[in-house]
Amino acid sequence: MQVQAMQAGSGARWLVLLTGLLAAILLPWALVGDDLARWTLAATAALADRPWLVMALVVLLLALDPVLPVPSSIVAVAGGSALGAGVGAAAIFMGLMTGALIGYWLGRQPGRALAGRLVGDAALAGLDPRVRPIGPLALLLSRPVPVVAEAVVILAGAARLPWRPFLLAVVPANAALALAWAGLGATASAGHLMPALVGIIALPALAYALWHLFRRA
Repeated sequence: MQVQAMQAGSGARWLVLLTGLLAAILLPWALVGDDLARWTLAATAALADRPWLVMALVVLLLALDPVLPVPSSIVAVAGGSALGAGVGAAAIFMGLMTGALIGYWLGRQPGRALAGRLVGDAALAGLDPRVRPIGPLALLLSRPVPVVAEAVVILAGAARLPWRPFLLAVVPANAALALAWAGLGATASAGHLMPALVGIIALPALAYALWHLFRRA
Protein backbone atom coordinates (compact mmCIF):
# COMPACT_ATOMS: atom_id res chain seq x y z
CA MET A 1 0.00 0.00 0.00
CA GLN A 2 2.80 2.38 0.86
CA VAL A 3 4.52 1.69 -2.49
CA GLN A 4 1.27 2.29 -4.38
CA ALA A 5 0.73 5.55 -2.52
CA MET A 6 4.24 6.69 -3.37
CA GLN A 7 3.72 5.81 -7.05
CA ALA A 8 0.41 7.66 -7.10
CA GLY A 9 2.02 10.69 -5.50
CA SER A 10 4.86 10.63 -8.01
CA GLY A 11 2.38 10.33 -10.90
CA ALA A 12 0.43 13.30 -9.60
CA ARG A 13 3.59 15.38 -9.36
CA TRP A 14 4.54 14.45 -12.94
CA LEU A 15 1.05 15.52 -14.06
CA VAL A 16 1.46 18.85 -12.28
CA LEU A 17 4.88 19.34 -13.86
CA LEU A 18 3.72 18.61 -17.44
CA THR A 19 0.54 20.64 -16.98
CA GLY A 20 2.57 23.57 -15.70
CA LEU A 21 4.95 23.35 -18.67
CA LEU A 22 2.10 23.38 -21.19
CA ALA A 23 0.31 26.17 -19.33
CA ALA A 24 3.47 28.28 -19.33
CA ILE A 25 3.58 27.95 -23.13
CA LEU A 26 -0.14 28.12 -23.93
CA LEU A 27 -1.26 30.93 -21.62
CA PRO A 28 0.91 33.65 -23.20
CA TRP A 29 -0.25 32.40 -26.62
CA ALA A 30 -3.87 32.87 -25.59
CA LEU A 31 -3.21 36.34 -24.19
CA VAL A 32 -0.99 38.01 -26.80
CA GLY A 33 -0.32 35.48 -29.58
CA ASP A 34 -2.69 37.06 -32.10
CA ASP A 35 -1.41 40.57 -31.36
CA LEU A 36 2.18 39.46 -31.83
CA ALA A 37 1.30 37.77 -35.13
CA ARG A 38 -0.32 40.96 -36.45
CA TRP A 39 2.62 43.05 -35.26
CA THR A 40 5.08 40.70 -36.97
CA LEU A 41 3.29 40.95 -40.31
CA ALA A 42 3.09 44.75 -40.04
CA ALA A 43 6.76 45.06 -39.03
CA THR A 44 8.09 42.88 -41.85
CA ALA A 45 5.98 44.80 -44.36
CA ALA A 46 7.18 48.15 -43.01
CA LEU A 47 10.83 47.04 -43.13
CA ALA A 48 10.62 45.47 -46.59
CA ASP A 49 13.20 47.90 -47.99
CA ARG A 50 15.63 47.09 -45.15
CA PRO A 51 16.31 43.37 -45.48
CA TRP A 52 18.99 43.24 -42.78
CA LEU A 53 16.51 44.58 -40.23
CA VAL A 54 13.94 42.03 -41.35
CA MET A 55 16.56 39.30 -41.04
CA ALA A 56 17.50 40.45 -37.54
CA LEU A 57 13.83 40.59 -36.54
CA VAL A 58 13.14 37.06 -37.84
CA VAL A 59 16.18 35.63 -36.05
CA LEU A 60 15.31 37.42 -32.80
CA LEU A 61 11.66 36.40 -32.73
CA LEU A 62 12.34 32.76 -33.56
CA ALA A 63 15.15 32.65 -30.99
CA LEU A 64 12.73 33.87 -28.31
CA ASP A 65 10.09 31.28 -29.20
CA PRO A 66 10.77 29.11 -26.09
CA VAL A 67 10.08 32.04 -23.74
CA LEU A 68 7.60 34.21 -25.69
CA PRO A 69 4.35 33.37 -27.54
CA VAL A 70 5.97 33.75 -30.95
CA PRO A 71 3.84 32.54 -33.90
CA SER A 72 6.87 30.84 -35.44
CA SER A 73 5.22 29.69 -38.67
CA ILE A 74 3.85 33.17 -39.38
CA VAL A 75 7.19 34.80 -38.53
CA ALA A 76 9.04 32.35 -40.78
CA VAL A 77 6.67 32.69 -43.74
CA ALA A 78 6.69 36.49 -43.39
CA GLY A 79 10.50 36.38 -43.36
CA GLY A 80 10.58 34.25 -46.50
CA SER A 81 8.16 36.64 -48.18
CA ALA A 82 10.25 39.71 -47.33
CA LEU A 83 13.72 38.21 -47.81
CA GLY A 84 13.25 35.63 -50.54
CA ALA A 85 13.83 31.90 -50.36
CA GLY A 86 17.63 31.90 -49.92
CA VAL A 87 18.23 34.67 -47.37
CA GLY A 88 14.92 33.91 -45.72
CA ALA A 89 15.88 30.27 -45.17
CA ALA A 90 19.22 31.33 -43.64
CA ALA A 91 17.50 33.75 -41.23
CA ILE A 92 14.84 31.22 -40.29
CA PHE A 93 17.43 28.50 -39.68
CA MET A 94 19.54 30.73 -37.44
CA GLY A 95 16.47 31.73 -35.44
CA LEU A 96 15.18 28.17 -35.10
CA MET A 97 18.57 26.86 -34.01
CA THR A 98 19.07 29.62 -31.46
CA GLY A 99 15.59 29.03 -30.07
CA ALA A 100 16.16 25.27 -29.85
CA LEU A 101 19.45 25.79 -27.99
CA ILE A 102 17.82 28.24 -25.57
CA GLY A 103 14.95 25.82 -24.91
CA TYR A 104 17.37 22.93 -24.38
CA TRP A 105 19.41 24.98 -21.92
CA LEU A 106 16.28 26.05 -20.03
CA GLY A 107 15.29 22.42 -19.63
CA ARG A 108 18.79 21.20 -18.75
CA GLN A 109 19.57 23.86 -16.14
CA PRO A 110 16.71 25.69 -14.34
CA GLY A 111 14.07 23.30 -15.70
CA ARG A 112 15.75 20.14 -14.40
CA ALA A 113 16.38 21.71 -11.01
CA LEU A 114 12.70 22.70 -10.73
CA ALA A 115 11.54 19.28 -11.91
CA GLY A 116 13.83 17.59 -9.38
CA ARG A 117 12.27 19.57 -6.54
CA LEU A 118 8.77 18.68 -7.70
CA VAL A 119 9.01 14.98 -8.62
CA GLY A 120 12.23 14.04 -6.84
CA ASP A 121 15.72 13.39 -8.16
CA ALA A 122 15.20 9.61 -8.28
CA ALA A 123 12.08 9.88 -10.46
CA LEU A 124 13.81 12.38 -12.69
CA ALA A 125 16.85 10.13 -13.08
CA GLY A 126 14.53 7.29 -14.05
CA LEU A 127 13.12 9.44 -16.86
CA ASP A 128 16.49 9.86 -18.58
CA PRO A 129 16.92 6.33 -20.03
CA ARG A 130 13.26 6.28 -21.19
CA VAL A 131 13.49 9.59 -23.03
CA ARG A 132 16.84 9.10 -24.74
CA PRO A 133 15.78 6.35 -27.21
CA ILE A 134 12.76 8.32 -28.50
CA GLY A 135 14.07 11.84 -27.88
CA PRO A 136 15.74 12.39 -31.28
CA LEU A 137 12.69 11.20 -33.23
CA ALA A 138 10.37 13.30 -31.05
CA LEU A 139 12.57 16.33 -31.71
CA LEU A 140 12.63 15.63 -35.44
CA LEU A 141 8.87 15.27 -35.83
CA SER A 142 7.81 17.98 -33.40
CA ARG A 143 9.71 20.89 -34.94
CA PRO A 144 6.82 22.14 -37.15
CA VAL A 145 4.18 21.74 -34.40
CA PRO A 146 3.47 24.89 -32.33
CA VAL A 147 3.72 24.51 -28.55
CA VAL A 148 4.77 20.84 -28.86
CA ALA A 149 8.10 21.85 -30.42
CA GLU A 150 9.00 24.08 -27.48
CA ALA A 151 7.82 21.54 -24.90
CA VAL A 152 9.80 18.67 -26.48
CA VAL A 153 13.01 20.72 -26.64
CA ILE A 154 12.67 21.72 -22.98
CA LEU A 155 11.91 18.12 -21.96
CA ALA A 156 14.94 16.89 -23.94
CA GLY A 157 17.10 19.26 -21.95
CA ALA A 158 15.48 18.26 -18.65
CA ALA A 159 16.10 14.59 -19.47
CA ARG A 160 19.72 15.43 -20.30
CA LEU A 161 19.55 14.08 -23.81
CA PRO A 162 23.21 14.24 -24.93
CA TRP A 163 24.26 17.04 -27.24
CA ARG A 164 25.15 14.77 -30.16
CA PRO A 165 21.73 13.12 -30.69
CA PHE A 166 20.04 16.43 -29.88
CA LEU A 167 21.92 18.25 -32.63
CA LEU A 168 21.68 15.32 -35.07
CA ALA A 169 17.90 15.60 -34.80
CA VAL A 170 17.42 19.34 -34.53
CA VAL A 171 19.86 20.59 -37.19
CA PRO A 172 18.38 18.71 -40.19
CA ALA A 173 14.82 19.25 -38.94
CA ASN A 174 15.37 22.98 -38.61
CA ALA A 175 17.12 23.14 -41.99
CA ALA A 176 14.24 21.38 -43.74
CA LEU A 177 11.68 23.51 -41.93
CA ALA A 178 13.55 26.72 -42.78
CA LEU A 179 13.62 25.80 -46.46
CA ALA A 180 9.92 24.95 -46.41
CA TRP A 181 8.81 28.13 -44.60
CA ALA A 182 11.05 30.36 -46.73
CA GLY A 183 9.82 28.73 -49.92
CA LEU A 184 6.20 29.21 -48.91
CA GLY A 185 6.91 32.83 -48.02
CA ALA A 186 8.62 33.49 -51.34
CA THR A 187 5.65 31.91 -53.12
CA ALA A 188 3.28 34.16 -51.19
CA SER A 189 5.29 37.26 -52.13
CA ALA A 190 4.82 36.30 -55.79
CA GLY A 191 1.07 36.58 -55.30
CA HIS A 192 0.27 32.91 -54.58
CA LEU A 193 -1.15 33.02 -51.06
CA MET A 194 -2.94 29.68 -51.01
CA PRO A 195 0.23 27.47 -50.83
CA ALA A 196 1.50 29.48 -47.86
CA LEU A 197 -1.82 29.21 -46.03
CA VAL A 198 -2.07 25.50 -46.73
CA GLY A 199 1.54 24.95 -45.66
CA ILE A 200 1.09 26.74 -42.33
CA ILE A 201 -1.66 24.25 -41.51
CA ALA A 202 -0.43 21.15 -43.34
CA LEU A 203 3.17 20.95 -42.08
CA PRO A 204 2.27 20.83 -38.36
CA ALA A 205 -0.63 18.49 -39.06
CA LEU A 206 1.57 16.09 -41.03
CA ALA A 207 4.26 16.04 -38.33
CA TYR A 208 1.62 15.45 -35.64
CA ALA A 209 0.11 12.58 -37.64
CA LEU A 210 3.52 10.96 -38.16
CA TRP A 211 4.24 11.16 -34.44
CA HIS A 212 0.95 9.42 -33.62
CA LEU A 213 1.71 6.70 -36.17
CA PHE A 214 5.11 6.17 -34.56
CA ARG A 215 3.63 5.94 -31.06
CA ARG A 216 1.10 3.33 -32.18
CA ALA A 217 3.67 1.23 -34.05
